Amino acid sequence: MQEAKITNIEEKEENLEISIELPQKKHSCPCCGEETDTVHDYRRQNIKDISAFGKAVTIIYRKRRYRCNSCEKRFYEKNTFLPRYHRMTSRLVAHVINMLRSVRSFTSVAQETGLSLSTVIRIFDHVSYPKAERPEALSIDEFKGNTWGEKYQCILTDPVNKRVLDILPQRYGHYLSRYFKEYSAEKRQQVKFFVSDMWRTYADSASVWFKNATQIIDKYHWIRQAIWAFENVRKEE
Repeated sequence: MQEAKITNIEEKEENLEISIELPQKKHSCPCCGEETDTVHDYRRQNIKDISAFGKAVTIIYRKRRYRCNSCEKRFYEKNTFLPRYHRMTSRLVAHVINMLRSVRSFTSVAQETGLSLSTVIRIFDHVSYPKAERPEALSIDEFKGNTWGEKYQCILTDPVNKRVLDILPQRYGHYLSRYFKEYSAEKRQQVKFFVSDMWRTYADSASVWFKNATQIIDKYHWIRQAIWAFENVRKEE
């Protein structure tokens, strides 16, 4: 926001209002490409920003609409601090994402930033991240949760380096197929060991998507099966 000019600051009991505008300059028409600095009109837009001095900060942006003298196209001036259709600054979005890096709830972040809970969740859901590289050993398991209304979620890990690779909202075969399909055949061939419990869906996924991998049942589950077998014999005797 270095190019913005502050025209007024009004401090209220619960929030701080900062009025700004950008300097008038030539813009290229998005329709015909002609340059113009003819102002058609002004519009006022309220923008949420990072809190300061214990108060919520609202930026009142007086933005220009330029008019092309060639094709009569009206368009808004360009700025670097507000993505199109957004009502909060880019640095507030970055601040929320940075806060969510630590172990804390959506509710606490919403209360601290003055945003609604749904807005914080929406920011988190729009974060894009590259898929983790496939290790030589891939382990898959489920845990109890409530994402998407499902009772179980799925976790992918690298058992050799003890790293969590990804967490999936479902563990069903159609979802796993759609997920593993996004990886190239070359990356899937790099997986040499596929570790899972004895659930049939995991074995089927390994057979389809990791054909070069050796399927391994994790020791907890096969030891448990052996213990149950001994227990049944003991009870019969």
